[in-house]
Amino acid sequence: MAVIQIKRRTSSGTGPLIGSSGSIKAGEPLVDLNGGNLYISKQDKTGSSGNPLALADYIEYLSKANADTLMGSKITALSLGTASKKNTGTTNGTVPLIGANGKLPTSVIPDVSPVTSVNSKTGAVTITLSDLGGVATTTYNTHINSSVHLTSTQRTRLENSYNTTLSYGPKAQEVSTHNAFNNATLDQGLVLYSVFDDKYNPPKLFQYVGINSDKVLTPDSIIDGGTY
Repeated sequence: MAVIQIKRRTSSGTGPLIGSSGSIKAGEPLVDLNGGNLYISKQDKTGSSGNPLALADYIEYLSKANADTLMGSKITALSLGTASKKNTGTTNGTVPLIGANGKLPTSVIPDVSPVTSVNSKTGAVTITLSDLGGVATTTYNTHINSSVHLTSTQRTRLENSYNTTLSYGPKAQEVSTHNAFNNATLDQGLVLYSVFDDKYNPPKLFQYVGINSDKVLTPDSIIDGGTY
């Protein structure tokens, strides 16, 4: 199967590639096999004596062990408390409890008076369609399956329409804008062939989508980011 090796530290020391020699590319990952952290390059840069590669040129992602150690140090340094260290109550700095009525104390959240009158009715009120200005249920049920309000052309088009769903698996990426879609698409990787067939009423557009075989990694492919 294909092998992808990202740039990795195999020399002594810890951290990313820094100093006056070497180059990085924007978004390039570097893994520190000694210190255990992952680094992502922020920009294209070649180190020099006047402008060396530095820690500021990377986004750092800590390993679980390093993250646990750092969080433990921060909690100790900040003397952070937890809910279990707070007293219950309704005054400043305490944690209010939900009462037997399922509500917070009224001193925290006052009761809201319920509506006791609907359309001049009081008590346990039953709202009807007439109260809401709607049509009777029988009238609605009679009309719900009817196409009498459609023209003959509209009926024909509906009869030639299909409900189609495009599904994707849990590993697929979903983007929220057209621009994000364009930026995420593999350059010349997708192949589209369209056929317009007017023998259908309404005419139908067939679209065939595939992947360019030249853009696919094979079992013999190797992508190696090198070492530092």
